[in-house]
Amino acid sequence: MLSPPTLFLFSGAVNPMTVASRNISPNPELASLRHALIDNGYTAVPVEGKSPHGTKRWQKLKPDHRQVDGLIRHAPQATNTGILAGAVVAIDVDVPDVDTAARLGAMVRELPGGNHALCRIGKAPKALYLFRADAPREKISTAKYRIGGHVCQVEVLGAGQQFVAFGIHPDTGKPYEWEAASPLEVALDDLPMIDGATVDGFLAEAEAVLAAVGEPVKKAKLKAEPLNVGRTFWQQVNTAALGNLEAWVPTLFPSARRESGTGAWRVTSKDLGRAFEEDVSIHPDGIQDFGTETSATATQLVIEYGGAPTPRDAAFWLCDRMGIDPAALGWQHRPAAAVHFGTAPPPPSADNDDDEDAALPIPTASTSGLPLELCYPPGAVGEFARWVASCARFPSPHLSLASALALTAGLIGRRYRGPTGLRSNLYLIALAESGFGKDITIRAAEALADSTPDGTRVSEHIFADKLRSLPGLAGRLRKSPSCIAVIDEFGKFLALHTGKNVAPHREEIATALMELTGAPSGSWGGAEKASGNIKRIIQPCLTIHGVSTPSTFWAALSSGNISEGLLGRLVLIDAGDGEPVKVRRPAGSLDNVPSELSAKVSALLGGSAGHLGAGPWHALSANPEAKPWPTITVEFAPGVEDLFEAFDDRMRAMRTTLDPQYRPILNRVGENAARLALIVAVGCDTKKPVITAEIQDWANAVAHRRHAHQDHVGAD
Repeated sequence: MLSPPTLFLFSGAVNPMTVASRNISPNPELASLRHALIDNGYTAVPVEGKSPHGTKRWQKLKPDHRQVDGLIRHAPQATNTGILAGAVVAIDVDVPDVDTAARLGAMVRELPGGNHALCRIGKAPKALYLFRADAPREKISTAKYRIGGHVCQVEVLGAGQQFVAFGIHPDTGKPYEWEAASPLEVALDDLPMIDGATVDGFLAEAEAVLAAVGEPVKKAKLKAEPLNVGRTFWQQVNTAALGNLEAWVPTLFPSARRESGTGAWRVTSKDLGRAFEEDVSIHPDGIQDFGTETSATATQLVIEYGGAPTPRDAAFWLCDRMGIDPAALGWQHRPAAAVHFGTAPPPPSADNDDDEDAALPIPTASTSGLPLELCYPPGAVGEFARWVASCARFPSPHLSLASALALTAGLIGRRYRGPTGLRSNLYLIALAESGFGKDITIRAAEALADSTPDGTRVSEHIFADKLRSLPGLAGRLRKSPSCIAVIDEFGKFLALHTGKNVAPHREEIATALMELTGAPSGSWGGAEKASGNIKRIIQPCLTIHGVSTPSTFWAALSSGNISEGLLGRLVLIDAGDGEPVKVRRPAGSLDNVPSELSAKVSALLGGSAGHLGAGPWHALSANPEAKPWPTITVEFAPGVEDLFEAFDDRMRAMRTTLDPQYRPILNRVGENAARLALIVAVGCDTKKPVITAEIQDWANAVAHRRHAHQDHVGAD
């Protein structure tokens, strides 16, 4: 048993000997407390009862004296004060049983530095102990056990969580207490440090103590429902998968670790190749991505991280891993299916197996869309994308990325070539449901273009009208051999210009689009076009910025699109099915383009002080009857060529695993990655652009429409 502690009481009054007096209203004492915590290196969180005030923005708070007064005014009812965990490790012995709490408390004190750990008492005998993290981690915990009629558990709070440090406990109605000293006297840097291995070891021993004296708390099992009665095949599969995680999670995520006690599997963002710090948690009660703050199903994980081309293939793979016949879960017709991990998915084919499958949405790639961390590449493209998103009431990083890429591609035009000879011409198609604010991303690109001293001349030069006819397309390219065709409702455009029984004048446009992908290294037009009525254009560089709803786009595809290679020429940027969050007052404005972005637009055009719109280098001086001069060849940084070639070889090697009609898709993945890398590299440095490993990795991932790590996931 611990000896009776000397308690430091705190209910809101500030010790004048330890906290500097500050003349702050409307709550000077509360403000002084929070200022003192900030001075000691902690992040103070406004708390009402035990709950942080407001949304999860509190998790992003940084120690800042300037925030204190505003947060108090914004949340005057949040009179309790929490401390953000992460840098602080809080071992919470949430054990109401007196003897067990004392034993676990003694174990904490026996840890390295444990005698110097601060201890907070809220509702005795429960206690919370503070250490300093060698590296921030997420929360981990033991399972729950029932001891003496009480539910008991030990939790180690980590990044993204907080604990109440000062104020009134909502259950006892009394102030929180600190043994001997509190964070007001002991700075964060003076807390004893604890590493992850020590935490894990302690938690394992704590679980053994709880298990020895208590009974596991098990959740009541739901009454089993008859198969195929009120539950779809997809629900049956996902429920079965959550009940048998060991059968499929280690195969899908070889680096996943299983947490003792909780039964959850954790996959780190680092292992997923993401920029987030938070993990993906796969628990018998559900799947949560703490990085994107979204939930998921088992079939969605297999599509997103395993490369399953359709929900049906994902479900069949899960059934195979679990040793379950899909028919037992409600599937009535089971065609042969195989999941090839790490492959770019083929477009969907009509699925008439049963009503359940036919009723599914038609997307080919993950319904969660392109990973958010890929939406803001380095350099001008990422900066343009961030600004475009900042102007929207319903910001979409995905639509903003497509807009920024298309704008940059059109600005640099024919004047740059990549190390493989390819130019910046890309056919970018952003897929998003209605309500994602696609219109503003188009208008924002025009605002950026017009923000330079050249004014509206830039947008008039680089943005093309709708593609209505072959002569119209040719005339536009003669006026501006490097231009951007903005096509709203691209799915409808695709349906009108491709497939069977298409009018000849529309089919000509589709044929021209395929021809123009290779034209920047040669020419297009001449005697072979429209009986010689279209003059030859030297090295035209056409970029498409298309926007479409997923259902309209995929419905427009035909087998002709695939076999002729049109689909392979498109770079799809899928916004997924998560709705954008409304911003009442966007920070950005189309009427006020930042001067630094305008300067980047001018630089990408080839302008310089005193020479705007003039000289052979400037894009606005392009001549369709002459080769662009001068041109810059963008080179690979050392070792990056091997990175690109290995990716291209890998894509092409996968052709043998696909139906022949799908193979043209993989032929173009490497080319699209090369163009993407070129655009971003020039956006980083217009004078001496270089394709770095970071840029090429990003380009490979976007062209592949998958996380880069998927190429290393083994097939089952």
